[in-house]
Amino acid sequence: MIHERRFVKGAEIRAKKKGSGDNATPAIEGYAAVFGEDYVLYESKSFRMVERIKPGAFTRALEENQDVRCLFNHDADNVLGRTANNTLTMKQDDKGLQFENDLDSRTRVAQDVHCFVDRGDVTGCSFAFTVRKQTWTEQEDDGFTLYLREIEDLDLFDVGPVTYPAYTGTTVGARAHAHLSAELRSAPWAQELPAEIRSKLMDRAKKEDKECDCRCVACARDNDCSGCSDHMVDCGDEENCDHSRAKTPPAEDAGLDRQKAEAEVDERMRRHGIKIVA
Repeated sequence: MIHERRFVKGAEIRAKKKGSGDNATPAIEGYAAVFGEDYVLYESKSFRMVERIKPGAFTRALEENQDVRCLFNHDADNVLGRTANNTLTMKQDDKGLQFENDLDSRTRVAQDVHCFVDRGDVTGCSFAFTVRKQTWTEQEDDGFTLYLREIEDLDLFDVGPVTYPAYTGTTVGARAHAHLSAELRSAPWAQELPAEIRSKLMDRAKKEDKECDCRCVACARDNDCSGCSDHMVDCGDEENCDHSRAKTPPAEDAGLDRQKAEAEVDERMRRHGIKIVA
């Protein structure tokens, strides 16, 4: 099961000292999650997929005393604290999920993190989770679609400071690939999305990209049916494929036409940075 990770713009983190004088010990505190804030999972010119955490989403996780770690950059080698031994404590308020973590200066990572946060080098927090209860809604407005995912209940795995936001690639409006479906098959960020979100994005991609069911190399790789080496004669997808352009090549030229089409598709894939698998 994929653990989802979210960096929340409204989250905040501070370095502090607990106690006074020679007995003072380092710690960090802040919000790992903020309720009601829009987190853009994907955005294009025609649709946006947004996520919100509803107030109370952490109630069950806290009541069950789930064993949560405080990690730097979600790295299991950078352990800062843990709820099981009370070095990490969390509570939920009207704003979101608040946490405080005691740092052990005997570890290098604790020293570094306290310094990074204190100087302002690291200013954000993130958390890892899996969803237990959610609601999806869809709104249409003048040809633009908004998909809203509201998270109502979740299991919590770790919280902590992060250097960079998670999934920065998903919030960019101008995509590198011509087709969303091609990006979902190849982009590293897409492989880390849970199956449910990937499925919804792929359903949208089929509408936007007008993806057909051709098994030819052109359609299967980048959904560009204009270079279909099978000429769409056996496609069967009357809705998305323009069969008026289909012309069966002479038998003696079929092999050459297919080689040419494959070469053209491979070149398009290289230009888009898509790895070609033999």
